[in-house]
Amino acid sequence: MTFRRFAVLFFFSSTALLAQTFSYGLRGGVPVTDAFQTVTSGLGSVFSNSKGYVFGPTFEIRLPFGLGVEVDALYRPLSYDFQDVNSSASHASFASWEFPILGKYRFPFPVVKPFVDAGPSFRAVGSGGSFLSGKGFALGAGVEAGLFHVHLSPELRYTHWGADGAERPLSILQSGQNQVEFLIGLTF
Repeated sequence: MTFRRFAVLFFFSSTALLAQTFSYGLRGGVPVTDAFQTVTSGLGSVFSNSKGYVFGPTFEIRLPFGLGVEVDALYRPLSYDFQDVNSSASHASFASWEFPILGKYRFPFPVVKPFVDAGPSFRAVGSGGSFLSGKGFALGAGVEAGLFHVHLSPELRYTHWGADGAERPLSILQSGQNQVEFLIGLTF
């Protein structure tokens, strides 16, 4: 009897796993917070001007009971301006790719489904930004509405990045470890 129960359980669980939905699409939005802290000292001032855009592909595997796993690859340009006490200015900009891997839960509502997501986030930064932390943790909340196989999902996402490395190009330059973004996903 034990073998039959195991066989039946295995059959139904493997069928359920094979029937899961895979979705893909685009996610984009705008940063709500600056990438760098505005700092003024005896050396000069650093100003962040990285409130541009965030954009990239998104993939999700939907599991039973409203659960899912989402993986994004989000491009975000970063830049800052430095003005020293003698009024000479410099500008630096570089590319940043963020890769959050999020566990997601959708609340069981009929038409519009609120959701929460959380998980680790990794960052790869172009030359000039290697001092930025490459590891963080993301939390998000939003709603998803779908019609047929097209889903629209606005979300507010918070990411806390680790501390900067010691090799900063300017001693007063500090990244904003707390990042907030408004994102909208369009998935199929």
